[in-house]
Amino acid sequence: MEIIVNWRIEEVRIRLKKFGTKKRPYYRIVVQDSRKPRDGTTIEELGVYHPIEVADKQISFNEERVKYWISVGAQPSDTVKKLFNKKSS
Repeated sequence: MEIIVNWRIEEVRIRLKKFGTKKRPYYRIVVQDSRKPRDGTTIEELGVYHPIEVADKQISFNEERVKYWISVGAQPSDTVKKLFNKKSS
């Protein structure tokens, strides 16, 4: 399935979108236009990050879609880069 987007690819970022309650946060790893607010509309949801969970259950994401978005030029944020590196090691 080919996704047609109206964004210039250098404006697309892979970043975290915050959910949860006070003192119980969790985040979704999303593809989003960099000009949109953090909790605004997203292009695609790639995974989740639960910082409170046990270490092996904290991060889960679709690696194929992440590789696709990076291959077409989407830039991961610094925090997301750290999460990807943490999961791969």
